[in-house]
Amino acid sequence: MSVRRRRGGEGGGGGGGHDGGGMLRWLLTYSDMITLLMVFFIVLYAVSQVDKARYEVLMKALKQVLTGQQVVTQVGGTVPVPPPVIGKTPTTAKATANAAKEQQMLQNLAKELQQAASQAHMQSDVSVTVAAVGVRVSFLNGILFNSGEATIKTSSYPLLDQISAILGTEPNNVIIEGYTDDVPINTQEFHSNWDLSAIRATRVIEYLIAEGLDPSRFSAEAYSEYRPIASNETPTGRQDNRRVDMVILRSTPYSTEQIMENYDQIPGTPIRAGPTGRAQQPSGR
Repeated sequence: MSVRRRRGGEGGGGGGGHDGGGMLRWLLTYSDMITLLMVFFIVLYAVSQVDKARYEVLMKALKQVLTGQQVVTQVGGTVPVPPPVIGKTPTTAKATANAAKEQQMLQNLAKELQQAASQAHMQSDVSVTVAAVGVRVSFLNGILFNSGEATIKTSSYPLLDQISAILGTEPNNVIIEGYTDDVPINTQEFHSNWDLSAIRATRVIEYLIAEGLDPSRFSAEAYSEYRPIASNETPTGRQDNRRVDMVILRSTPYSTEQIMENYDQIPGTPIRAGPTGRAQQPSGR
C-alpha cells in the first residue's frame, strides 16, 4: 500500500504539475482578452463623446488638403476661399477693363502704322499685325537695307520718321529683330549672318533714338537665318527672309520677363491691320 501510494503520489504530483501549467497559460490568454475588451469599450465611449468643434476643424483641414480649397474658420461659421491659380493673376473688373483699353490702343496704333506706310508708298512692303504679344511691324522686300549691307536706305527715312513720331505718343517697350537669308557672309565688316542681323537691328534702334525716343524702351535681337518666313530655295523667298521686324510690346496680360523669354510662343490670333498681300520685287542679290 505504501508503494502504491508513493507511486500514485508521484503520478498525481506529475499530473498536478501539468494541470497547473495549463491553467496558467489559460489565465494569461483570458487576461489578455479582458484587457482588449476593456480598451475596446473605452475607445467606443471616447468616440461617443466626440468634441464637435474639433471634429469640424479636422474635417475642414482634410477638405483643404484633398481639394486645395482654403477654408477660413470664423466664429459662428466658415467662409470658403477659392484656391489660388498658380501662374495667373486673379481676374478683376479693373484688370479686364485695362486689358480691353490697351487692346483698343494697340488696334489704333496698328492702323496709324499702316497709314504711315501708305503715306510713304510702302504699304506693300510693310506688314502690320496685332497679336497677343503686341503690334508686329515687318519691313519686307529689303526696304530698309540693301543685300549684304547694314546702312539704312535714305528712301526709308520718311517712313521711319513717321513711325518714330507715332511711337513717341505711347510708352510701350519695343524690340527690333534682325533676320537674314541662308546665304553665308564673311567679310571684313560682317563675320557671319549673326553679325549682320544684329547690326541691322541696332542701326534701326540708333535711328529711332536719334529721333528723340527713350533708349531704355528698346532692345535688339538677332536671329540670323534661323527664323525664315519663306523658303530659301528661291530668290523671292530669300528676299522675304532678309527683313527687320519691330515688335511694340503690350503691358498686359503678360509681364516683360514672360514676353522677352519666348514671346513667339504666347498664344493669340493675329489680327490683320494692313493689306493681305504685297507686290513682289526683284531680289537684291
